[in-house]
Amino acid sequence: MVLPFSRKHRWKLFSFSTLTILGMVFFFGLFLTKGVDIRKFISPIPHNQESSKYEVFGFAPYWTLDKLDNVDWDTLTTFAYFSVPLSSDGTFDRESHEWQTFEGKKLNTLFNKAQSHGVRKVFTLTQMEREAIEAFLDDPEAWEVSAYETADVLKSRNLDGVSIDIEYAKSNDELREQFSKFVEVYSQIVRENSDNPYITVSVLASSARFNKIYDIERLSQSTDAIFMMAYDFYYPGSENAGPSAPLYGYNSGKGPFWYDVSTAVDDFLAKAPADKIIMGVPYYGWNYTTSSPVPNGEKLYGTRAVATTNTKADNNNLITTTPMGGWDNNAQVSWRSYWDDSSWRVVYMEDEKSLSIKYDFVKEKNLKGVGI
Repeated sequence: MVLPFSRKHRWKLFSFSTLTILGMVFFFGLFLTKGVDIRKFISPIPHNQESSKYEVFGFAPYWTLDKLDNVDWDTLTTFAYFSVPLSSDGTFDRESHEWQTFEGKKLNTLFNKAQSHGVRKVFTLTQMEREAIEAFLDDPEAWEVSAYETADVLKSRNLDGVSIDIEYAKSNDELREQFSKFVEVYSQIVRENSDNPYITVSVLASSARFNKIYDIERLSQSTDAIFMMAYDFYYPGSENAGPSAPLYGYNSGKGPFWYDVSTAVDDFLAKAPADKIIMGVPYYGWNYTTSSPVPNGEKLYGTRAVATTNTKADNNNLITTTPMGGWDNNAQVSWRSYWDDSSWRVVYMEDEKSLSIKYDFVKEKNLKGVGI
C-alpha cells in the first residue's frame, strides 16, 4: 500500500496553476470525442438559460478556439472563455494575447453560437502569480476597478456573466478575509451595474479541509456558484503515479490516497448548499515514468508526468497495445502501463466508465452540476 502524502506535500497539490489550465484544455477539447455521452446527464433538451436540470459549465481556453467544432451546444449550459488576465491594480491586461483573442472574430463566432442555442456566455477573470494576487487583495480600490471594468465588458460584449479564477495555494487569516471581502464587493458592484450577471468563483478542491484563501461558506453567499476544481490530486511533480481525480480512497486518512473527490465534496457540503456547487472533472490523465508497471508506482527521480487524453493515448497505441492495466477500485478510474523502449510508463485515464460514475455521484449529491 502506498502511504498518503506527508503534510509538507499536501499544500503542493494545487499550487501548480497550469494544471488547472491543462484540465480545461483537455476536458473541453474532448467534449464529445470518444468520451462519455454527456447528453444522458441532463434533461430536458433542448434548453434555455435556466431550463436544464443540471449545470454543464465548459471552459474554452484561448489556445483551443480552433478545436471546438465538436461542442454539443444542446448540452452545454455555460460557455466560459478562458481567460482575461487581471493586473494587480484591478485593470484588465489589454496588451495580453488573451485579451486580443477575446476581442477576435473566432471567439465572437463561438459566443454567437452559444447565444443561438440559449447557452450562457461568460468570460474568466484570472490571476495566477503570487505577488500580483497579494498586491491585488491588499488594495480595495483595485477590487472596485476590476468590478467596474467587468460591468463595462459585460455590457459592451453582450455577455451574461463572469467566472473568477484567482489561484493561490497558501493562506493565512488575513488573506482569507481579504479574498472573501473582494468577492463580496466585486459581486455587489457588478450586479448593480449589470443585468442579472451570472457570477461564479473557482476554488481548489482541498479548500474546505485545508488552509486556503477560499472561505466556502462566504463565497457561496456572495456568488451564484462555486466551481470546485476536483482534479489534480496527483500532478506532474507527485512522488507516485496517481489518478488526477480519485473518487474514493481517502478512507479517513488511512489511504491509499491522501484525499479524494468524494471527501472533498462532503467537506464542501458542510459549508455550502449543494445547489451552489459545480464539480469540475478532468477529461485527461497524467502519464508518469515509473520504476515498475504497477498503479501508484514510484515515479522515477527527476522526471515529471505529461498530460494525455484518450485520443492521444489511442494515437500512441497506448491502450490498444499495452498488455497491462486494470481498474482502480479506490479511485474508480482505469489505469494502463506500457514500456516505451527506455522505461515503464503508468497512466491513469478517465474514460466513459469513470466519468459516468462521477456524473452519477454529482446527481446523487444533488450538486448544481458538472464543470468542464
